[in-house]
Amino acid sequence: MMQPTVDYNDNHSTIGKIVKCSNEYETYWHIYNYRMSYEGFKYPVSREPKFYKDILIELLENSGKSKREIEALLKNTPRILTPFEYVGWFYKDDRASLWLKIVCNRFTNSMPPISNKIDIRNFLHDLIYNSNIVIRKNAINFIGPVYKQRKLDSIESFKRLEKIYMQSRIDKRSVAFLRDNKNVEHAYNYIKDKIPIISILKYTQDISFDSTSDKSNYILAVLDYWNFEKLWGSNNLAQLNGKGDEQTREEFIKKVKDACNSKNSRDRAKKLKQTGLELTKQNKENLRYLAKSHGKTQQDILNDLVGLAYNQTRNQEIQLNSSFPNQDAFFDSIPQTQPSSSQKEDKSIPKGNMLNDYKEEPSRSYNTDSPITSVCDNEKLPTVTLTPKQEAISLQTFLPEENYGKQIEDASNVNTDSYHKL
Repeated sequence: MMQPTVDYNDNHSTIGKIVKCSNEYETYWHIYNYRMSYEGFKYPVSREPKFYKDILIELLENSGKSKREIEALLKNTPRILTPFEYVGWFYKDDRASLWLKIVCNRFTNSMPPISNKIDIRNFLHDLIYNSNIVIRKNAINFIGPVYKQRKLDSIESFKRLEKIYMQSRIDKRSVAFLRDNKNVEHAYNYIKDKIPIISILKYTQDISFDSTSDKSNYILAVLDYWNFEKLWGSNNLAQLNGKGDEQTREEFIKKVKDACNSKNSRDRAKKLKQTGLELTKQNKENLRYLAKSHGKTQQDILNDLVGLAYNQTRNQEIQLNSSFPNQDAFFDSIPQTQPSSSQKEDKSIPKGNMLNDYKEEPSRSYNTDSPITSVCDNEKLPTVTLTPKQEAISLQTFLPEENYGKQIEDASNVNTDSYHKL
């Protein structure tokens, strides 16, 4: 790696001031153009993320060119070679870059493998500055370093590839299940397992990632590439694939989604088994059916069923305990009046004593001239407010209907005898 020898921030360096205004993409093209013009391009343009401007400054200062020649070189390079507008669609998009890597793997085996973001940047750098792709006879060719007039072929190639990519790019809404990182992991492993079986996937075998975000871009790039052959041309499909894959992209997406759901179900079942909850084989099938029918997870279905059963059991217990569960609470809220001492004594008198007292003094019930006296004439009866329960107790002192007639008959005989005595 070449170490920087010139500080392009130095105000005394005219070349440094010019190079400072160039971005990374333009700076590498300046290096490419200088080597092609003055060195015959003996070495490829290596990628130096930290020192690429220092490399250009050293080349220009050691060239012996005049200031006017250097300014002309730096001014015309991007316009003459490949302007950024033709590569911007994939230059800073990892998903599009991986799609382009899969496309290149269809036509060559010389591309280095990719396993991280740095590899992606290195792949794009070599593709743009060192490989120089050209589409000829419905195939992509890699012709290496070329002169200015040949760069027009690369521009046309990038334009055609961009058009195909935009037509085949899948909408993320159709793979919304990949928003879950667990599903991303499951889908990535599923695709890797199917590489030996599905011919479309075999050109992705040199792409592997550890990062979940990179795996997500890889999955999307694979799905973007699925219809490439149809858009590229049927002749090329027969040439590269031997026979067309009968599986459509929509069918493949469905299988990937089903594989993710199945893996999630197995993981949940494993956790349930570890906690001691184990279902029968039939109930497992029923649970899967319910989860799929309601669009929920099996765990959610189990929670719903347990909650529903608990609520039903509680409702049945309330109905069995009381038809009107609030009536006791209503009567308990009514204040109870404490009976007086006289009332307590009255409650202790047997029912028969009242009738005997009545027979001993029968005339007082029929003597209208004298005031009616009480059995307890000398006692003051307190005023008592009866509660519903006390009224029910007082009703029990009345005699049955058959005894009531006998009582009146006995009373009349007594009164008659008294009359004759008078």
